[in-house]
Amino acid sequence: MQVSNGYSRLDESRDEIRLITLSPLSNEFDLVDCKLETVSLADLTLDYRNFILSFDNSGLGARKTIRKWFQSRSLAQESSTPENDDEYCYTPSTTSYRFIWGDFAALSYVWGDENVSGTIVVNGQEREVTSNLEEALRAFCSRDEFTGGFKLWVDAICINQNDLVERGRQVRRMREIYGTAWTVVAWLGEECNQSHKAIQLIQDLAGFSNDKSRNQLEKWLQEDPGFLGNGSWLALQEFMDRMYWYRLWILQELIMGSSAVLIRCGSSSIEWKTFCAGISLLEEDLWLVKDGLLRRDVDAQGLTKHPAWSTASIHLVYQDLSVLSQLEETAGDTGDHQYLSFGRILDIANWAECMDPRDKVYGLVGLMKPDIAQHLVPDYTIHPLGVYANATKLFIRSSRSLDPIREGNPWGPTKTPSWTADWQWEGRARMSRTENQLWGPYRLSSKSNASINVPYHASGASKYEATFSGDDLLLTCKGFIIDSVWGLSARGQGYFAWSCASINRTGQWKSIYGDKNATSEALYRTLVADRVSGGNKADARHSVILHLPATFSKAGPRFKKLGWSWLSAQENYYFRWQKWRAANRDFQLGDHKLGSFFNDRVPEGASEFDFTEVYSCFDRTCQKRRLMTTKNGYLGWAPDNIYGGDEEQTRSGDLVVIMFGCSTPMVIRPMGKWFLVVGEAYVQGIMDGEAMEVFETGKATAQNFTFC
Repeated sequence: MQVSNGYSRLDESRDEIRLITLSPLSNEFDLVDCKLETVSLADLTLDYRNFILSFDNSGLGARKTIRKWFQSRSLAQESSTPENDDEYCYTPSTTSYRFIWGDFAALSYVWGDENVSGTIVVNGQEREVTSNLEEALRAFCSRDEFTGGFKLWVDAICINQNDLVERGRQVRRMREIYGTAWTVVAWLGEECNQSHKAIQLIQDLAGFSNDKSRNQLEKWLQEDPGFLGNGSWLALQEFMDRMYWYRLWILQELIMGSSAVLIRCGSSSIEWKTFCAGISLLEEDLWLVKDGLLRRDVDAQGLTKHPAWSTASIHLVYQDLSVLSQLEETAGDTGDHQYLSFGRILDIANWAECMDPRDKVYGLVGLMKPDIAQHLVPDYTIHPLGVYANATKLFIRSSRSLDPIREGNPWGPTKTPSWTADWQWEGRARMSRTENQLWGPYRLSSKSNASINVPYHASGASKYEATFSGDDLLLTCKGFIIDSVWGLSARGQGYFAWSCASINRTGQWKSIYGDKNATSEALYRTLVADRVSGGNKADARHSVILHLPATFSKAGPRFKKLGWSWLSAQENYYFRWQKWRAANRDFQLGDHKLGSFFNDRVPEGASEFDFTEVYSCFDRTCQKRRLMTTKNGYLGWAPDNIYGGDEEQTRSGDLVVIMFGCSTPMVIRPMGKWFLVVGEAYVQGIMDGEAMEVFETGKATAQNFTFC
């Protein structure tokens, strides 16, 4: 059946998709010419069908099944198998095609500015596409790629973008398409800013990842900054700052493609596994020398403006894409996918860009548990508010907990209900999560997994109770009031400053913990959120945070004298501890000012690991949080809206509640007969179920809270 723009409807019962075949270019002035056709993923070749039936591949997963097929064809053709599982041909031979019509790759790219377009020919008709896509297709044509049976899937062409129903259905299939493509081509654009040097540098770094000389690399680069090439560090910075890394849709495309991903930039290419290994070595071994190496390249080229490292994209590859693509690759071995927590998905989506705000959710459906994904049917007629509310509701029901409301607040631009996470709110700080790996030397912790860890159990083993209004705008659940916010320390003004004027000094506070020594213990536990490396609770050795010097001018020489190389190199990062201490030194804790609890002298015989650990834990804990005291004498952390105004903050008098089925206390605010979720809280001494004893002994009464 013919529909708009010359597209015919896809037959879902036949597992149909559309693919393009490119025509070679006669000269550089020719328009890119492609043929668009409908094919069925059910039309397997007899050989591939027999291969699938010949062994139990149910535990392998799509990616490893394709590799096994490739190895079997190599054996049949060359009487030898590839030397190891890493060997892979990204362009299959005709005898390796899985379908009677051939095989296919999927393109991962940046759409770019829709107002900057190029013209291509599709089935004899000229049409406009973004210049980024035209550039990619032209590059493929010039190298005679995708001209025969090996075809290409491109979302902008292979999906009828004007048909919202089809568009929604095809978005749901993205996981399948990228997961079963023979190759995923990640196109980052044509060669510029010496991108070939960037790719070579990553290749070289990957070569050291399993080499015995790995531990010497930092030393060699300090002695000879040009050891891995002059200009290569600036080239890498430019490479990681390309818009590709900020496009939301690449996330599931690269994760689903995993080992089949080939990164292309102009005529240079690098395999995904190698790329991830190179970035990992940069993160783990060279983080503190990278700034100097970049500065040297900038100075050598006479640039007046010093570009900063694109750390967000580097962290994305290291912490998310690399880890999750490995999990996707190995999931078939155990038959168990590790799906992401709600908070982790929000963190990933937070900085990524997409043209439609609903795609913050729809673009990551492939990373969600099936029972959630099946109900998040892409529907571009629904307002983003409804999409976000539905997502939170589904995660609550799937997790059988109220933990998803920890991501709520009343400050998002979409004006969602306060219990609903607004996927467009920019105030999240992923490095603040207690369950994530610590900033610091690699020995502090290994890379986190799918971030399913729940570090606290404030509501014990209680079961959540939740009902939703018919329009899904109100959430009613059960819990009890434990306390209220009393005093508040300086609030953050962005990432780099604190406002002394915002300190909320209330009446006399009396510590529930006891005398100054007991309060001092509560303070050092609070400063690290009572969770240190490995997710363990803090103990007495972590009291050294009270001896961490207030300024780097005091700390640096001492650390250097002790031979503590990592801490002595923190001059550019120590500002968070230094500025926080300065802003809050007069914050009152009962009869004592906060500053009086600290002693800047590093004790004799102090442990480098202990100081490094507490420094890293505080750096994590203080992000998006402000120190609070409570009316009943507790010490903790309240939500800090670092990009909001003074009126968009936690307030004195806000309630601290334990919600049944929620792992942390919550700060909430009465709004007439309803309540607002202000955000999650940390309260020293009630994070591991202690407050439930108050409820069970009848000292607190359960009640229903309806959140708007």
